[in-house]
Amino acid sequence: MRRSLLAMLVPLAGCLGPQQDSSAYFLLSPAPVPTESTPVPVVLGLGPVTIPGYLDRPQIVVRLSENEVALAEADRWAEPLGGHFTRTLGENLSMLLPGSSHIEYPWYESEAPDFALSLKLRRFEADATGGVVLDATWRLSRGSALVDGGAARIVESARGPERTAAVAAQSRALGQLSSDIAAAVRRAWAASERRP
Repeated sequence: MRRSLLAMLVPLAGCLGPQQDSSAYFLLSPAPVPTESTPVPVVLGLGPVTIPGYLDRPQIVVRLSENEVALAEADRWAEPLGGHFTRTLGENLSMLLPGSSHIEYPWYESEAPDFALSLKLRRFEADATGGVVLDATWRLSRGSALVDGGAARIVESARGPERTAAVAAQSRALGQLSSDIAAAVRRAWAASERRP
């Protein structure tokens, strides 16, 4: 009896032993370095940047239909998406606006930036085919005055069925949004330079 009980427990112990983590971890990549080299010596305040609760989780979210999403349990962000999105946006803007610097929200009144960018992300996920939608609203302000802003809806197609391709498409969509915002900062800076 003892021997048969032991024979049953040995395979069970193997099943309960350490399991290898099969998760894959992903990061957004910054946009390619642009050819534009005109310096824009501004301090840009970055934030607040908000993301919807359904995206605020380690798992990558996949859109199944207009009303249904799923969590890719084995595909995860390597860091929380809100902070990662903001950091990548900041990297993109630094490259697109050479000579600029940015500070993240919140900042002290004594170090108030030349312009402040707030952004509300409403959607940022791939569908089952890898197609990506980035939907956001943003505001560029100088002090309490609104300078520019609007809604952005950017659609990118993945260049393959793998999760890597979908995350690359998300990076390109964020790169396009960053480019649109950088153009607005350039316009605002140029207008402020023309003022007497």
